[in-house]
Amino acid sequence: MISVLFVVTVEVVLVCVWRLVTMVRRGTVFSHAAFRYVDIVIGAIVAAALPVFALIVLVLRMLLAQAVARDIEAAQMQAELDEVI
Repeated sequence: MISVLFVVTVEVVLVCVWRLVTMVRRGTVFSHAAFRYVDIVIGAIVAAALPVFALIVLVLRMLLAQAVARDIEAAQMQAELDEVI
């Protein structure tokens, strides 16, 4: 799913850049029509960045859960060791 989003994002950006380069060759890049392609590029980059930030937060949450579980386990082992001593 995410890889498809990245591929689509790259394709959209390439098409928009291609259209902007075509506008440069024609000498029409300094027009309101160019803003549409620039806005599409910005939107595509934002759309691709959101899942990446979500995945980073998900991985950090999983690491935190794992660390808390190990901390609880270490505290239980310490309590058992204290009982033995």
